[in-house]
Amino acid sequence: MRRAGVGLALAALALGGCTTIGNALSTQVYDRRYTGEIQPISGVHCTDSMPATLVTRAADLSVVFTPNDGALVIRGSMSREGQVLARLNTAPPNRPPYLLTLEGRIEKAGFSGVYQTPQCAWKVALYPAVAPPHHIVDPKNVLGIPGN
Repeated sequence: MRRAGVGLALAALALGGCTTIGNALSTQVYDRRYTGEIQPISGVHCTDSMPATLVTRAADLSVVFTPNDGALVIRGSMSREGQVLARLNTAPPNRPPYLLTLEGRIEKAGFSGVYQTPQCAWKVALYPAVAPPHHIVDPKNVLGIPGN
């Protein structure tokens, strides 16, 4: 019986390691989440704005930035004064660096700064995210579908 319990615990740990980056981010406790659209300011093929998210954690002064709310996760740090610097080198080994950077400042109204890649630069203006309202539904109607 004891061996089965250890096996179940190890299986749970192994499955827990399979979470995606997005799930890992959503389970961590962050102090603030800023969202919005970033606007291109320079670059040849950089003509579209895109959504972005910045989350901050005061406990270790860390930040996580996700441009285009996609697969890129750029990690960095912030100072106690609100200065933010995050970098990610996406180049494969033995290739020149392809550095993505976010530099800016957190203030009362939100975050402002510049996100740069070797080909483009975007003006970043993000604001504190507003949580969606919570709706209380009948426990028998978990999906909240109105009755006929």
